[in-house]
Amino acid sequence: MFVLIGKILYSFIWLFLVFNLIHPYPRPANIVANIGLIAFVVMHGLQAWILHSTMTNQEKEQDKFKVLRLFLFGVFESLSWKNKK
Repeated sequence: MFVLIGKILYSFIWLFLVFNLIHPYPRPANIVANIGLIAFVVMHGLQAWILHSTMTNQEKEQDKFKVLRLFLFGVFESLSWKNKK
């Protein structure tokens, strides 16, 4: 339940940050949203890159969207993997 709430919260955060690119917020909020988007992309991109580099070819073929889900949901996706095991 906690993981699902976290994934929903991350989805809203991504929507908030991407919406700023389409329709910019007023001046101070615009800067904060841009910094947040850069931080999200860098941190989640690093996590996805590390996961992708440690996966074998067989794992990459079995679950093609695993890296994308980790990029979008970050820690909550890895927690859901832990719960499944």
